Amino acid sequence: MKTQLRKPARTKARYTQEYKQEALELWRASGRSAAKVAAELGIRPPLLYRWAHAERVPNASKRESKAKHTLEELEAENRRLRQENAKLLEQREVLKKSLGILSEAPPRGMPESNR
Repeated sequence: MKTQLRKPARTKARYTQEYKQEALELWRASGRSAAKVAAELGIRPPLLYRWAHAERVPNASKRESKAKHTLEELEAENRRLRQENAKLLEQREVLKKSLGILSEAPPRGMPESNR
């Protein structure tokens, strides 16, 4: 009977702000790739990119960065969509009327089409 060994649960590593700053400075000053610097530090390269991005956009929380539109922009977009919707409804009515006219039988005395 085999016993299955479970891997110990990995905890998420926490890095201090100073460590992040030093790692980014090392990466920038060395002129080497993120992969090489990350390998020396024992971290994955995407982590360096994430830290660099967070440094460029300092006060953007995840929730705020996902919110692309302000209230005024949303209201303007809503007005534009309502106008476009009204125009499309009007065009639809015109098309329905023209379809009714085109599908009527031709009046007497006019040659019938051979469709």
